[in-house]
Amino acid sequence: MFAVSLAAAALLAANQALAQSAFPPPPPKVSPAAGVIDMHVHSHPDVFGRNLDDIDVAQIAKTRGMRGIVIKNHVAETASRAALVMKVVPGIEVFGGVVLNRAVGGVNPDAVEWMQRTFGGRGKMVWLPTFESDKHVKTFDKPDAVGLVVAPNGKVTPEMEAILKIIARENLVLGTGHVHPEEILAVVKRGRELGVKNILVNHALTSVPGLSMAQAKEVTDMGAIIEICFLQFQAGPNAPLPFLTHWTQIGAKHVAMAVKQLGAGSVLISSDLGQSGNMVHPDGLEAAIAAMKREGISDADIDTMMRKNPAKLLGLPG
Repeated sequence: MFAVSLAAAALLAANQALAQSAFPPPPPKVSPAAGVIDMHVHSHPDVFGRNLDDIDVAQIAKTRGMRGIVIKNHVAETASRAALVMKVVPGIEVFGGVVLNRAVGGVNPDAVEWMQRTFGGRGKMVWLPTFESDKHVKTFDKPDAVGLVVAPNGKVTPEMEAILKIIARENLVLGTGHVHPEEILAVVKRGRELGVKNILVNHALTSVPGLSMAQAKEVTDMGAIIEICFLQFQAGPNAPLPFLTHWTQIGAKHVAMAVKQLGAGSVLISSDLGQSGNMVHPDGLEAAIAAMKREGISDADIDTMMRKNPAKLLGLPG
């Protein structure tokens, strides 16, 4: 009788475990993304399909205890939007900037100058050309396509030089966008010579820009930080969203490799989320943290890459 009771109890426990496994886990008391600053947020208003607007993202991020977000738009400045979101959603840091695509005149010093003067002081980022860069169009359109360049033959253009001087003067953050690896090396070198302190090499290791680890080491030795985005965790031939099948998957194992070779102080994890049909930004950050922990990355290194490094770039305390 006792043996039968034990067997019944074991069967009940097994059935309960099976039932629980068919449901999501309970919500954490504190989000793993608490205190994180997401340096790569896409949201509406936009010309591409987005799943949330600026205010939605800020509200959800605040609910999860995140410290801040940086709004990025490929065709319009976001400093003004960030200032308005700060008014609507107090208690979270919101920043914006400008991407130097053709909608703002391309590699245009005036676009940077006016952006940084925008009311509210939330304009912090200057991204080099993205989907209109020469690297991007040659990779995803046609090999003989011609796009925007910032440092042909390893020498920054006069316009790029002027932009670097503004970034240095105003202590802005340079995001390297989608330009060629050789251009990134040239821009980082010249930027440091001109006094640029804060440089983020956007999704450095995926198809665009496609830095090698040796090139990543070269730019981090000059003080730049390598960004790895959760969006690239989802990329590759089996990606759930069709546009991501064209990008190389860069996942948690690559983060572990970068931490080992470059140090956590030279790596930053962001989401790059906001696409229609994709998960919301804090969910992506939480998933990224879980994946990195499975790769053996320490909480201390995650804290450095997702809290300390973004804060340092943006000039926030701590």
